[in-house]
Amino acid sequence: MLTTVFLSGPHLKTFVTGSPWTRAEDKPEFPDILILSRDLVQNFWPSLVDVAFPAPQRGSKSVVIDIEELMEWLARRVRIENPNLIREYLSQFTGLLDVIPKAVNAAKKHFPEAQLVIDVYRDPEIADCYLVLYIRLKHYDDSVIERLEKAEAEFLSHLVSKRGWIQLTTDFREPEGEDAL
Repeated sequence: MLTTVFLSGPHLKTFVTGSPWTRAEDKPEFPDILILSRDLVQNFWPSLVDVAFPAPQRGSKSVVIDIEELMEWLARRVRIENPNLIREYLSQFTGLLDVIPKAVNAAKKHFPEAQLVIDVYRDPEIADCYLVLYIRLKHYDDSVIERLEKAEAEFLSHLVSKRGWIQLTTDFREPEGEDAL
């Protein structure tokens, strides 16, 4: 088995060839080095797993219910592209469930005139995926980048200790679809 580690932006990804850690082209997976580390600890020091890798504590509800509640909340505020990919990503990076509303609210505060679109971005050159929240405007001006930075600053600190990522950006496209402005 060959292990390859990629460092891309805020992500550290590990892929082991010839194992389930390798991403199949037809089905995106979001491998995480913490899962591999947890498995290694479990094999050698089983008593440390619960201390080093505690299970997420989100009350008595299941993660699936939390994800569906977030998806319903998002559906009222943003255009959702590839909802099943978003659900799959969130099921692997549940720590983002409380960050996404902060990102959406910050984007709406700084871009009240924008259409927001959430999707999973898949890097075509390396095996890297993350959530992306696009700002789409009818007219782009010189203030867009500065406003993006201000909006991102409102939630970026909440990502520091989380696994997974959400990027606020623009694709410089105009709003589209039924919910276009």
